[in-house]
Amino acid sequence: MSSPTVANNSTAVEGQVRLANGGNSSCSGRVEIFHSGQWGTVCDDEWDLVDAQVACRQLGCGRVLSAPHSARFGQGIGPIWLDNVRCTGSESKLTDCSHQGFGSHNCYHSEDAGVVCEAGFPVRLVNSDNRCSGRVEVYHDGQWGTVCDDAWDLNDAQVVCRQLGCGTALSAPHNAQFGQGSGPIWLANVGCFRNEPSITDCQHQGFGVHNCVHSEDAGVRCEFQSPPLLASELICDRDQLQIGLHLADMVSSGLNALSGHLVGRNCSYVRVRDDIVWFEVERRTGSCGNTLTTNSTHAIYSNSLFIYPVSNVSFVLPVSLPFSCAYPLDTDTSLNVSILPFLAHGGGISGTGSRARASMSLFRYSNFTEPYPAGQITLPVGSALHVGASVEESDPSFVVVLENCYATHSSNPNDPMRYFLIQNKCPTDQRQVSVVRSGLSLQARFSALLFLLQDEYRDVFLHCSLSLCNHRNFSCVPVCTRRTYRSVSSSVPIKPLTVGPII
Repeated sequence: MSSPTVANNSTAVEGQVRLANGGNSSCSGRVEIFHSGQWGTVCDDEWDLVDAQVACRQLGCGRVLSAPHSARFGQGIGPIWLDNVRCTGSESKLTDCSHQGFGSHNCYHSEDAGVVCEAGFPVRLVNSDNRCSGRVEVYHDGQWGTVCDDAWDLNDAQVVCRQLGCGTALSAPHNAQFGQGSGPIWLANVGCFRNEPSITDCQHQGFGVHNCVHSEDAGVRCEFQSPPLLASELICDRDQLQIGLHLADMVSSGLNALSGHLVGRNCSYVRVRDDIVWFEVERRTGSCGNTLTTNSTHAIYSNSLFIYPVSNVSFVLPVSLPFSCAYPLDTDTSLNVSILPFLAHGGGISGTGSRARASMSLFRYSNFTEPYPAGQITLPVGSALHVGASVEESDPSFVVVLENCYATHSSNPNDPMRYFLIQNKCPTDQRQVSVVRSGLSLQARFSALLFLLQDEYRDVFLHCSLSLCNHRNFSCVPVCTRRTYRSVSSSVPIKPLTVGPII
């Protein structure tokens, strides 16, 4: 953590953000960054809602409402620290975003960037697959902290659910059911009457006053419906399909438009223009996963967009937006037809599992219950594969470790064309792969999002190589941080397992 620096009679840390000249609101104003002991502004070149959302989240101010340009909140003084800021939406701090370098710019203070945040009550739910359930954290004194589960009940959970616009509270889990937090425990012995506007308005012992540990972190489960993708635009050109997402609508739904991709995972956005993120795909069967169907009057090309939440959750199901373009078969002069996006049903993916000394199975649910029976299994593109591997081993000293898991178009585990899900014991993309259990028992588990390989609807086989590790002598659980890993000591390889075909 950066050490505090005293400047202008105030204490700030490197990279800290504040909003200046916003009147009575601390969640709107001119964006200023603390760097090298001095506050400075941000130039509005390329400043947009995605950048502003990172600033709002860093400040604990909820979702962004607008990203004003041209010194809307007055001109600052001193250095202009950042220019051409380009955030992806997942950064925890504004300074983590791409920019030209501190102090490198071609701007004047008449171009100072601003932010208007929702100024929502500073509470969030983390470490789950949607924004309406998770560990409760509140923002106080410049940092996020947890809530102790002493006296925690549905009345308290209901206030949090209402704060976040998540409907009715379903449960108020105790004992760090969504994992243990870190940092301060801000609240304990919370007592709400259900009508408070904010969890911090409920009775409690005072910020930071408690006798708890993080194994007592409180959680919440609220009603949740995947947010609809609104105000999307579809253009059906002669040569390509173009679909656009409005940044403001995505941000207000808690989604990061720049994270999107088509059925083919490498087909991401191509440009941002007038606060619309555009995706393009060639009007051709198989391009980026396109499918073609025909009826007596039209040829219909279909695909889907998959958009991920703004939150930093490692493994989460995306929101999908299927779309189609229909082209008349009876004329060559009026091919530009626009059809509104719709939610499609269907898909066609199947697989089988084999049993041996080591075996691997597909499960219906994320808690790895109800394995699919042998035979064909049909799953939609973009759904989650829940895969479990087990080893028959009589020595209780050993546990199984996932070494590498990959997909191929053939049943041969030595096929050179491999698409790795897990490599060197760690997920290759933590947004799309989650290692649930590895190095803890004779069962290993992981979940992965299912998309096409090479944008082709061909047979897919999953292969996993495993190893046995003596957990009595070594730490067998891999430690992964952004594709880095710690080697598992004294592991014994096992013959690779295969599941497939998946069609």
